[in-house]
Amino acid sequence: MGYAERESAALRSRLSGLWVAVDVQHLYRDGKHAGDMGSVFELAGGAKLPEAQAVLVYAQAAVSWLAARGASVLTNNPVAGTLTGPYGRRHNAAAAWGAHAYLACHLNAGGGSYALAEYMVPTGGQALGVAILGILADRFQEIRGTKINPLMPGQRGAVCIAGLPASVTAIVLEPFFGDNALQQPLLSHDRLVSLGEAVGEGVAAWWASSKKK
Repeated sequence: MGYAERESAALRSRLSGLWVAVDVQHLYRDGKHAGDMGSVFELAGGAKLPEAQAVLVYAQAAVSWLAARGASVLTNNPVAGTLTGPYGRRHNAAAAWGAHAYLACHLNAGGGSYALAEYMVPTGGQALGVAILGILADRFQEIRGTKINPLMPGQRGAVCIAGLPASVTAIVLEPFFGDNALQQPLLSHDRLVSLGEAVGEGVAAWWASSKKK
């Protein structure tokens, strides 16, 4: 095997052993939440973009980045019924599958300018959030700071990850504000792909750090 082949094999096996669930929330719900697309962002010129449509792009980019490096990735598949329906059902499926990490993928609204990750107390989600947000803040000048919020059961946002056992490192990820005009350049397809790849890098950094403990 030549140098190039060895390098390629090393890349494909970098994250071997890591199992990650990447869940585009809002999408694929049922019952009273059927058709949920999250917030709707008004863009310059009056066009409107649903949150879930943008999230799907960055989530798929993260899935591709992780899988190319050997991680096993579970993500939404409405045909197979994977990670669909109520969030609790998704949590149970990810835990039964054996996920090490779970990303509940969203975009924020409210005009802020920071990247946000939330985790349940007393789980280890804080470290995963710090790893991802650090890369996002370094990589994208539109992101002005980061916030890590601990959640208790019943708090706003907790429903997105509260059903997961503590053995799964889970976060609610909101990388930027879709209704902030200064951050809306990140809603272009290419920038969302780059953002998703940065999310993957953050997961990889967290995984490397967790294996050293």
